[in-house]
Amino acid sequence: MIFPAQTSLIPVQIALTRFLETNGLGAVFTNYPFWYLGTIPFRFLTGPVLPLLLLTLHRFLPNFSLFELMFFVMGFAWLFGSIGFYKFIKALGLESKTAFLAAIFFFFGPFVPFLFRFSDGLYFFAFAFLPWIFLLYLKFLQRETKRIRVFLIILISFVLLIDTLILPSLIFGMVCLFLAKTGWQGIKEKIKKTSLLLFLSIMIATLWYTPIYWLAILGTPSWAGKGLSGLIFWILQILPTTLAFILAIFSVKVFKEKNLPRDFLFYWLFVFGFLTLTRFLSDIDFWLDWTAYTMELQLGISLGLSLLLRRFFKNTFSVAFLAIYFFIFLFIFNTFVLKTMQKDIKKTVEYQIGEELTRIVGPNERAFLSGTTVFWLNAFFDINQVRGGQDQVVVDQNWRKAAWKIRQGQNPSKISQWLRKLKINYLVVHTENSREYYHDFVHPEIFDKISSLEKIYDVAGDRIYRVLE
Repeated sequence: MIFPAQTSLIPVQIALTRFLETNGLGAVFTNYPFWYLGTIPFRFLTGPVLPLLLLTLHRFLPNFSLFELMFFVMGFAWLFGSIGFYKFIKALGLESKTAFLAAIFFFFGPFVPFLFRFSDGLYFFAFAFLPWIFLLYLKFLQRETKRIRVFLIILISFVLLIDTLILPSLIFGMVCLFLAKTGWQGIKEKIKKTSLLLFLSIMIATLWYTPIYWLAILGTPSWAGKGLSGLIFWILQILPTTLAFILAIFSVKVFKEKNLPRDFLFYWLFVFGFLTLTRFLSDIDFWLDWTAYTMELQLGISLGLSLLLRRFFKNTFSVAFLAIYFFIFLFIFNTFVLKTMQKDIKKTVEYQIGEELTRIVGPNERAFLSGTTVFWLNAFFDINQVRGGQDQVVVDQNWRKAAWKIRQGQNPSKISQWLRKLKINYLVVHTENSREYYHDFVHPEIFDKISSLEKIYDVAGDRIYRVLE
């Protein structure tokens, strides 16, 4: 049995699927009890497509684990997405050879190993459908029919029911394609029809997520109880995107003749490159944030590389270039994916901590964990914890405040107050000697000075404290 890398977030999706498999499909209408103090509806945490797909596959292939089936789904989806990308590039007006090169670069992209190492697989799965949406939307712009409209609404709704976080990239991509294809002719009518498509798709997806979900995601002051600073922060977040589109629109005027694939590529790379750069400059150390658009950049780079080979190099060089590229990809994939896979999960710190907690934590008790253990715990064990795997949908923000005070704080009395306030019964602390990947506790020594804590486990830099009443 094979498991993903320690830093992978795939266990988050396995935990949710396992919950449905154990409790039945009716559990989707309940709160997920193990994360965020049991306050989050299951439907806020994931769309229905991936869990149901994994459950179906597991029923017909019981000898495979949910983790192995997840790998199969991700691999198949990426192949499906590469085929869609090939068809989309052809629809842009390029010949089969160029489209094939683009699809090869897309499938064997340099960022794929990174996603296997750190992604939860959900966005990866949803992104594979974007080329097909762009293909249909291009046909919609070329010749609108009722059939294309219906297919577009169904497909966009389906992708949102995989992962709503795909929505910004989906919209940005449609805008890029819209500008590259239509320019300014009949723009008002086409904008209205496109907006209607998106609105209807979101409404269909809302049947699963409910309107409250969108309100929680938006995080505006009037909707999620945030102050004026929250509104200002949200506005500042969308300003770079708006500016990127404005600059791209004016910059494309340097081209004398209209060229659909070139213009789409220009808009796409300009927008996502601009967004990546602004995130990078705002916080260089927060690499998980400024690498958020790696898949989008990979799509643009794939198209760009194929256009460069088509324009400047001969066929013999193309073959040689592909061979070198493929060799480099295999080396990266082997180093950063295959070699990071875990075969004996029971030897990992995440599993061992979970096993120990299973022995001591009662059914109505709660543990505070941090780091990768948070994401792996409920993929194997039914233990209530303070945190979870989908921070963006949290309604009760107390867990954030508690996590900050417990991991960063130096005041024993305040730490004790938060432990009591959130009714935490056990605290898991990782010191510098722990095999835990993320060492979140700035002052791990402080917990030995708190009288309300009793150390009951201390192995290889991992400690478990019981919270005394």
